[in-house]
Amino acid sequence: MPISILPEETINKIAAGEVVERPANVVKELIENSLDAGSTSIEVELKGAGRRLIRVRDNGSGIPADEIKLAVTRHATSKITGFDDLEKLHSMGFRGEALPSIAAVSNMLIQSKTPGPGPGWELALSGGKIKKEAAWAGAAGTNIEVAELFFNTPVREKFLKSETTERNRILKIIEELSLAWYKVSFKVISDGRTALEAPRTNIPLERIIDVLGRDFASTLIHAEVKHPFLKIDCYITKRENSLPVRSYQFLFINGRPVNFGKSLMHALYEAYRENLPSGRHPGAVIFLEIDPSEIDVNIHPTKREVRFSKEQQIYQLVYTSIKSALNKTPATELNVPCDTINAGQAVRTELGEPRARVSYSEAIAKSGIFAPAVNSSPLQPEFAGHDTGSKRIIGQAFNLYIIARDSEGLLIIDQHAAAERIRYEKYIGQWQSKDIVLQPLLFPENIELSPSLFSAASAGLELLREAGWEIGEFGTNTVRVSSVPAVLGNNFSAGNALKEMLEALSEEKKIPAAEKIEKLIRTACHLSIKGGDALPEKEASNLFEELLKCRAPNTCPHGRPTMLRISRGELDKHFSRK
Repeated sequence: MPISILPEETINKIAAGEVVERPANVVKELIENSLDAGSTSIEVELKGAGRRLIRVRDNGSGIPADEIKLAVTRHATSKITGFDDLEKLHSMGFRGEALPSIAAVSNMLIQSKTPGPGPGWELALSGGKIKKEAAWAGAAGTNIEVAELFFNTPVREKFLKSETTERNRILKIIEELSLAWYKVSFKVISDGRTALEAPRTNIPLERIIDVLGRDFASTLIHAEVKHPFLKIDCYITKRENSLPVRSYQFLFINGRPVNFGKSLMHALYEAYRENLPSGRHPGAVIFLEIDPSEIDVNIHPTKREVRFSKEQQIYQLVYTSIKSALNKTPATELNVPCDTINAGQAVRTELGEPRARVSYSEAIAKSGIFAPAVNSSPLQPEFAGHDTGSKRIIGQAFNLYIIARDSEGLLIIDQHAAAERIRYEKYIGQWQSKDIVLQPLLFPENIELSPSLFSAASAGLELLREAGWEIGEFGTNTVRVSSVPAVLGNNFSAGNALKEMLEALSEEKKIPAAEKIEKLIRTACHLSIKGGDALPEKEASNLFEELLKCRAPNTCPHGRPTMLRISRGELDKHFSRK
């Protein structure tokens, strides 16, 4: 095939593929343009998860009438004038492909007006071609509508995920941008329903409440660092409020949501090292302000990866601020001016006391696998000699492991993994027989969710109900749980379990509903068990007996081993008895 120059239409569609992979990319580009235009109010409207319509309105500086056509011309931008500007980028972006690329694969309407007298201007395009232009009598600012996205590139549309997944991706991007730009008001309407309403504020915590919920915000402490070349403002979860997922970790640099990267992720986890149980994660909302010349945000087109010129110093400052916050006694003031590290400021006074864990009735407490913790030494004295066939319970070590022996050697049982296996098989058995025993909560729990998790909850209500959760929508981004499966026991938080179940449900997997429910059950069982409980003799024996009755006693539902065998021969060899 001879070399030839591609038609302009084909070039534009290829460029669109590089910039616009899905509706979420369109929303991100349009909101970032609104932010760069100095907007203090942004409204987003979605229909059909952005496939049918994305509308973004702002009150920014607008586009002059004689420049609107340039706005949909490739490589045209108002954000830089030359290559040197890339080293001191203050805007959210500089690429000139966004609007023309979006226009190339949609029906687009741009309406914009600059402040002052005179009308604005509107431009209508289809597939990148201008169909109409005329004066527009709207208010100052810009309104952009993107309809029928990918109407002329059906192959790309075919590879989009489900409507729920695409909507969740959009909402997660808006959540990040609204957290970063808390001085800008955001409103999001999805298919006629308000998904997010966050008034502008000067206090980051208020935006955290609006986006991530009051329950999460009530677990946070505040640390602030001011340095000649860096300012750190971070909100982190207290020691006792670690999370089962990483979903509540956000990093913003000069208002841009970015990935933590290996260095700052290490700083976060290293600061928590002595306070974080295995398999748990800190929650963190961290704002960094730094001279743009000290960072490179252009490593990747999405600008999610950032390189620092003083990486080690930034690592140390982030680590120190978080570590200091965790080690200091919380004060009663939320905002205290400071020149150096001022850590440990309590959020509790601002928000009120955190919600107490849901109480359960005595019946469900008795059905739990673990008894209340009792005082014990690291290795309990030998039990009275409870036999399980040829197997005998010896004791418990570190409040984590049950020690047993039989004629062939020693068995060490991980009580957490064993209890999870037992609970999982009981729960899955009840679900398969359509006989899940429900435990009503003494007080129904209202659980605030982020907009994206609420979207996942709305789409997955029937699956959750089939899995034994009595749950329903209860206002904007809130659900109410009134009953849970009794098999989960009394040693878990319905809110935390539900959030992780929804995270699992929001992952795009084209699998049957039954497999999704099994995943929900597996997730709930994992969260309903806690390690570190001292077990009385009878409880340890019952746990061991129930484990041996399981269909798959050797692993937990996630594949971790439940038992370790040390044979008599291995012991004799170690002690040179053979």
